[in-house]
Order: sequence, then structure tokens, then C-alpha cells
Amino acid sequence: RVLRFGDIELDLKSCELSNQKTGAAIKLGAKEFQLLEYLMRNSTQILTREQIAEKIWGFDSDAEYNNVEVYISFLRKKISFIDAKSRIKAVRGVGYILEEPS
Repeated sequence: RVLRFGDIELDLKSCELSNQKTGAAIKLGAKEFQLLEYLMRNSTQILTREQIAEKIWGFDSDAEYNNVEVYISFLRKKISFIDAKSRIKAVRGVGYILEEPS
């Protein structure tokens, strides 16, 4: 029902992202939710843009290549909005991975 990573929680029923420490929360859009859930369920590995695009938009989708970057940006803003320290880290030339607060 709830996925946890670092100081963030993702409620799988309400699609709400919250900060475990402060209780601050924000509702996610459908694609943002799918993307963050995918990152959280695969938090030990770097996910490539291609893996993300295929999982979230589908293999036959005509989604623009930069959709992944756009939605990563949306998520980063929402994670920052709830004042969480967990981050989505870009691994240059490879993809994205969640990073716990240090």
C-alpha cells in the first residue's frame, strides 16, 4: 500500500507523495506516479531513459524522447516542494536512480 525510500513515501492508493519526517504531502499526476513508483521499486539500479519510456509510455508509444526528462523535472520539483532530502540523480549518459539523503 505504501512504498518508502529515504525520507519519502508513496501511497499506492491515493497517489500521494509525502515526506515521512514532516508529513508534508502532494498529489501526483498519473505519469508522475507511475514514474516514481518504477524508480522506487528499482531503487538499487540505474534505469535508462529507454527503460523508463518503455515502461511508462509503452513500447509503441509516439511519446517524445524528452518526456522522461520533463517528468523527472516535475517529480524533482514535487520532491523539493515537500522538503524531502531524497533525490532523483541523473547518471550522465546512463539514466536515473534514486539517491538517499546523506
